[in-house]
Amino acid sequence: MKQEDQAQAATVLDIEDLMTRCLGNIEFAGRVLAKFQESGDEHLAELEQAVASQDTEAVAQLAHRLKGASANAAAPGLCARAAEIESAARQRSLREIPARLENLRHEWSRFAAEVPRLDWFPEATA
Repeated sequence: MKQEDQAQAATVLDIEDLMTRCLGNIEFAGRVLAKFQESGDEHLAELEQAVASQDTEAVAQLAHRLKGASANAAAPGLCARAAEIESAARQRSLREIPARLENLRHEWSRFAAEVPRLDWFPEATA
């Protein structure tokens, strides 16, 4: 991976953090990423449904869960976007949430595009 590509990838996935979390085990890191990718679309759909229902309590809980999962997968951008939604929901700022949800969707797209580029994580693309 080129240095420029690595810098871009670091904003989406903190490989050093992921490897620390996985105790340097590449296979385990691959499984963590694969599991997160599998569940990510489901988490996002649940969050979108809660936003559509204007259920700020559910939005806060779902965003918190996604924030934690993103942290475990060492995805700092996703973690930050989920934290923004959680904060807005806890403050009952319904006007802010749709724009923040769009930012989260964009960050998820970046993450989903980046992980398969990590050729040393074959399980992540399975």
